[in-house]
Amino acid sequence: MTSFELCIEMGSGYTTIYKKSVGVVLREPTLALMETSGKNLKLLKAGIDAERLFGKAGDDEVFVRPIVEGVIKNLDLTRRLLSHFLSKIVKYRFIKPAIKVIALLPLGLSDEDYECYKNLFYSVGFAKIDFVYGISSASFIDFSLFGVSRTNLIVNLGSGKSEMAVVVNGKIVNGYTVNIGGLLIDKCIMSHLQHTKGYIISSNTACKLKQEIGSLYETDSSNMEIVVQDSSGGGSIKTIISAKDIFKPICDNYFKILQCIKAFLNSCSQDIMQDIANEGIIMIGGASNIDGLEMFFKKVLEIPVLVMDNA
Repeated sequence: MTSFELCIEMGSGYTTIYKKSVGVVLREPTLALMETSGKNLKLLKAGIDAERLFGKAGDDEVFVRPIVEGVIKNLDLTRRLLSHFLSKIVKYRFIKPAIKVIALLPLGLSDEDYECYKNLFYSVGFAKIDFVYGISSASFIDFSLFGVSRTNLIVNLGSGKSEMAVVVNGKIVNGYTVNIGGLLIDKCIMSHLQHTKGYIISSNTACKLKQEIGSLYETDSSNMEIVVQDSSGGGSIKTIISAKDIFKPICDNYFKILQCIKAFLNSCSQDIMQDIANEGIIMIGGASNIDGLEMFFKKVLEIPVLVMDNA
């Protein structure tokens, strides 16, 4: 019988699937486009296909993110999305292959939320499932950073929330979460541009602005041309948005994360604090790719900050 060994993380923003001996085989938005005209919601598009239709949906269609801030809000839809993603990488005609899975979970789940994730993965029918906290799995990536008995502070800046944990030998000693992530920053960019310039943009456009020109350098001169809706009723127009135009909503949110890291460090023992001061802080997650992050955090924390490659 054919067998597969996968590692799966279903996050608020993206679902990532890693295949043993191959690497990342899928990374798509945890997103669905649903039709609302009938009695029951009908799944029209999923993942990247749904994302491509941002701003083009009909009046009876709605975009749904079934996982919010790391918590499954719609179990049935999350299950359908997971099955859809698996169908792209595990193809078979007659005999279903045995699939062994490591399921990566967010920190800070309640017992009820944890059971929801268990129900999700068990319902798919995997041959074997191991549940692991996603932030601790980062310590298996690079032995030069995460050696035996080394104490590391890992900060995961995700889409739905940010996590921080002290990890030793792959085990979490202490952890903390805050509901600030990439999706919230996108919303703040949207709100800020509407308030300061009268521009209405989609969350997809806000995300592109953040990824392309977003910066924690106040003097960054990057810019990007986008199409916006004029809130005064002038219709669609092309305009140039600069890094300075979106600096405030980006800086404000990263400063809040920074303050949470600082408070978390203050709660650690003196021995752990000393180890972290020597080893530095390791940043992972998509939202850690913002320009200037190392400088911004190190300036306040006075601790070396390293953003992992392909974070």
